[in-house]
Amino acid sequence: MTIEPPPDDRIPELYADGVFDIGFGNGMVRIDLFSLSALRKDANGQPLPAIRQRVVMSLPGFLASLSALEGMRQRLEAAGVLPPNSGPGPGAPVSAPPAAPAFHSPVQAPIQPATSSPATPATSPGRPRSPNFG
Repeated sequence: MTIEPPPDDRIPELYADGVFDIGFGNGMVRIDLFSLSALRKDANGQPLPAIRQRVVMSLPGFLASLSALEGMRQRLEAAGVLPPNSGPGPGAPVSAPPAAPAFHSPVQAPIQPATSSPATPATSPGRPRSPNFG
């Protein structure tokens, strides 16, 4: 059975500056995406991250996504968009990609399984604005 995708103008798009946090619980991987706030600034006037959307995937779906992302990285290297060997080697710890010069991603360490009480970022980005959150 083949599922025909809708026309491109009917597929919603989402912009994100990066991944704010990744957690695993109840058999699902949860990826919080952030963008830089136009209104909230730190003490130096730099924009603060605000969680905008959460992607929830099954573990098999997450692993398939990793494979797809690695394939895209390899194609970008082959096209000269990324420098050769820009990705981590086999067995390298997972880390955030380079961020924009004015902002450093809050995801710095290898991903750890989520606990029953997830850690709260130092600066809470506030309630996400999404139809997926009540």
